[in-house]
Amino acid sequence: MTRINKRMPTFALASIFMAMPGAEAMASAVLPTTSVLIIEEADREGTIGIKNTNKEPVLLYSRVQRLEDEDLDAVLIPSPQAVVVQPGETQTVRLLYRSKNKLDKEHLARIQFMGIPPEKQQSGASVGFMVGQDLPVVIRPKGYKPVENKWQFLKWSIQNTQLCVANETKTVIRFVNDVTLLPGKEAIKMPKAYALPGSKNCAELPANYKYNLASKVRFSAVTDYNYVIDDRQAEITIAPPSLSVKKQ
Repeated sequence: MTRINKRMPTFALASIFMAMPGAEAMASAVLPTTSVLIIEEADREGTIGIKNTNKEPVLLYSRVQRLEDEDLDAVLIPSPQAVVVQPGETQTVRLLYRSKNKLDKEHLARIQFMGIPPEKQQSGASVGFMVGQDLPVVIRPKGYKPVENKWQFLKWSIQNTQLCVANETKTVIRFVNDVTLLPGKEAIKMPKAYALPGSKNCAELPANYKYNLASKVRFSAVTDYNYVIDDRQAEITIAPPSLSVKKQ
């Protein structure tokens, strides 16, 4: 049975303001209106709402994280990068896309939103928790048409002692990187939870793993809007042992 559920990655940071008995815990949380930020090349920007769920004002700080294996030749600018958001209010953040070149494929980045609580002057210690959101950013080329079930275009193969996944399409394909080899139910952790256009990445197979022509891989796919769809299966191609494997 296929299970579909929402996935919203978060990260948490904690720091101690004062070290004294009778500590009081303070937390700050920000909540996005969507779990992915999509930028259309023609629009040159994407927007997202971030709500302050705390009872106090927070400084909302936005930061873009570029992926090391991405070749995106563009600038991504959050606006505003830092702004005070009152309790219960929602702040719209624009992510500006600026490039002199036209896109011919999808690209992927990440953006982090962090709500920084105010410091308090008090006699006891305060432990501040900055609870934020770490979301994917998908940049689509002009004229892009959404592809349903895009994970079906992933090409899985066993090459020498590695399980490899390749993406020969022009779209970004995301999936949960904990996969299972069938029929033996061998667990494999792929190095990345995404496959960029034209990319291939590989993971080592378990020692003494026995594969055959009926081998398959079971994995959970991630849609454009960050929904996780479980129990996807794909055929595995067995490459001749003499072929070398190029790691990426």
